[in-house]
Amino acid sequence: MDARGFFFYFGIPSLFLMTCMTVLGWVSRKRKWRLAQNRLHWIGSWAVIGFLIATSLAIAASAMNTDFIYNNANLVWPSCLGLGALDGHPSIAVGSLLVVLMGVVNALYYAFLAVLTWLLLKAFRTKAGA
Repeated sequence: MDARGFFFYFGIPSLFLMTCMTVLGWVSRKRKWRLAQNRLHWIGSWAVIGFLIATSLAIAASAMNTDFIYNNANLVWPSCLGLGALDGHPSIAVGSLLVVLMGVVNALYYAFLAVLTWLLLKAFRTKAGA
């Protein structure tokens, strides 16, 4: 994978997700929602969202065409390379383990982006307050 392919695979989804997180964080701070009040709550919430997105898409992919999910869900699930393993219709135990592992990888990815977004929101708040 060259640099262009790497940016297309991870850069565009990361920018999309961080933009969504930043907008939601900004709105939740303005409206005093609990989501963006605590750093651990913010990161944990996004990790759970990432896990749920990946597992639900993996379950849908195992029930239908995995190419469709792979081609259309990469903005919210950039680590969907594991879908190739679901193409061979593995056993229920192996498929379940694979779905959980893909969910954990996506949860870690969302948590990482949530940390970066938290720092970005903190910088915006510091600039606005200064």
